[in-house]
This record gives sequence, C-alpha cells and structure tokens, in this order.
Amino acid sequence: MNNSKPLEGIKVVEISTIITASLATMMLADQGADVIKIEQSGIGDPMRYLGTQKGGISALFANCNRGKRSIDLNLKASDDLEIAKKLISDADVLINNFRPGIMDKLGLSENECKEINNDLIYVSINGFGNEGPFSSSPAYDHVVQAMSGATDIQSDANQPQYIKTLLCDKITAYTVTQSISSALLKRERTGAADRIDLSMLDSAVFFLWPDGMMNHTLLDDDVQTLAPLTKSYNLYKCKDGYISIAALNDLQWFGIFKALDKAEYIDDERFNSTPARSENLVEVMSLLSKFESMTTDEALSKLKNEDVPCSATTTLDELMNHPQIEANGLFKEISSLNQGQVRALRFPAKFNNQELMNHAPAPALGEHKSEIIDSLK
Repeated sequence: MNNSKPLEGIKVVEISTIITASLATMMLADQGADVIKIEQSGIGDPMRYLGTQKGGISALFANCNRGKRSIDLNLKASDDLEIAKKLISDADVLINNFRPGIMDKLGLSENECKEINNDLIYVSINGFGNEGPFSSSPAYDHVVQAMSGATDIQSDANQPQYIKTLLCDKITAYTVTQSISSALLKRERTGAADRIDLSMLDSAVFFLWPDGMMNHTLLDDDVQTLAPLTKSYNLYKCKDGYISIAALNDLQWFGIFKALDKAEYIDDERFNSTPARSENLVEVMSLLSKFESMTTDEALSKLKNEDVPCSATTTLDELMNHPQIEANGLFKEISSLNQGQVRALRFPAKFNNQELMNHAPAPALGEHKSEIIDSLK
C-alpha cells in the first residue's frame, strides 16, 4: 500500500492575510503540499496578533498556518519582488486574497506570472467578485454574512443574527481547496493550468443555498411553500441542561412520543404525519416541553432507546475530552519553539486509513527566509 500523501511534490506559494487563503493552504499542507507563505516584512499577517497568543503568535494564526514555511518580503522593493518571482517560477499554485487589481499593481498579475511559469495555477480570492458595485469594497466575514443572507437565515424573532464563527471565511477556504485539487487534476490530464477566481460572497451563498434558499428555488406559481428547515433547529430544556433532537421522519417522531410516554399520539391524526404536526405545532411544542421534568441523561436514554437522533449540548471545555472525539483521534499535540505545546487537528479525511497532518507548527515571521533564499541560488 502506498502511504504517500496525495499532494506530495506540489509547491504552493501563498501571498495573503487573514483566513481564506491561509486556511486553504494549510489544508493543502496537511495533504502533503509544500506551502511557502510570503508575508509583509516587519509586519506579517495581521492574523498573527488576533486573540489568545503566546510567543507573538496567536492561536488563530496557528490554527490556519500550521505546516508552512514563512518568508517576509517587501514586494514593493524590486529585489524582494524578484525573490517572489523566483519562488513562483517553479510553483504549482500561486494563491492570493487581495482586492481586484492589487496583484497587478505589485507586478504579479496572472500574465506576468504566466510569463515565468506557464504551468502555474493562479488563484485569486476576493470579497465580492471581480466586477460589480462592491468589487473594490473591503470584506471580512461579518460583512459577507450580512450580505449573503446568513444573518437572515439565523434570525430570531425577525432580528438578524450572526453565526458567531468565521463562517464565510472558512467555507471560502474549503471551496478554494477543492477547486485547487480539481485544477491540479485537470492540469495533469490536459496540460492546461487554469486561473481560479472566487469570491467570499459566491462561496457563502453557494454553501447556504441547498436548505437556506429552498423557498427561493422553485419558481412556478403553483409551488407549495412549507416551513424552512430552520424551524427544526430548537434546543429542548431539561432539568440540568439542554438537548438537541433531530426528528425528520415519522418513525423518529413516533420514537419521541414513546420516550415521553405518549405512544397514543402515534395513531392520533393530529400528530401521525408531518403536515398534521405542522398544523398542530402548539400541541407538539407543549409535549416537547415535558423534557423539562427530566435530566439530560434521562431524556437522552429514553430517546436513544427509540433510535431518535439526539445529543446533549457540549461546551467547548467538554469537547476537549469528548469520548467520540477521542475515539476518532481528531486532536493531536505538537511542540512549537514559540508557542509551547499546541493542540492541533488532523485533516478530517483519512486516505487508506492514514491520518493526514503536517506536524510542523505555525512559523514565526520570516522563520525560513534564509533557507528559502539559499534554495534559490
């Protein structure tokens, strides 16, 4: 069995800041790619300084830049720009996440890069697209959540709400990682090295679309409009916490009825089908409130006995020692000269049961500069 990583031998040059490109290339590094991160001399990626940190490197930066080599350059200086071009000359992928036109001003447009490396896959991420009224606007996750409809999907009592994680940044990173893999496969098959353009806005809407936009998909006048799946996202209070229940078919609802000692509801026309339950939602919610008389363990035991999908809510502290996470071997511990002991995650997918992870910690600013420049001589 060949246990080599799928992207071994692939060289990626990253010129970016913050999340989108950084997380994307870290996933490529986990899969075997050699990733060189070019950062601004003296400053570096601003993500280095955001949030909890040690040794001048934030945990957020570490979580998006593990397994890379760092070189700091001033791309407005001709000598440093020439170093960047030498790195690009034998790279498989160049990725940036600047607003349209910035790479052109730096002298690293697609045409200029293709002149020195016609096999280069040129990847450009931006906030809103290359054209249009917002194409030159600055973009961060909060703004894209608002524009993409995410805050409307998440709304509570008609009050828009954020999803309190870097949703649009991260889904853009996953989208670009998949796109780069496809471009590498196409290049291997056809010899053509593509340019990839994608925006955070397009990535976010594409991600939200299947369920979030289900009531904006069918366009004929005779469409039967029902409640969106967002209405199924409820937590149920118990004596000592909250539980999640995901009942999406009749059998699972019948299991809930049995767990609550209401087996007679199975034959009750008010509750024995999805349309009937929708019409009698007040009574259904009243029934579910009976979990308040149970502990979470009692409620989960009854639900699991009926094969109803369920879970207690898990705090982040509890997640660190969750038995299923431990069984999956998701968390790893690595050592960093700058940050000490660091908890890190392996890549979620396994290849032939092999875990994929680059165990090198996130680099200090310019940590590998001398090594990288020497390799160009």
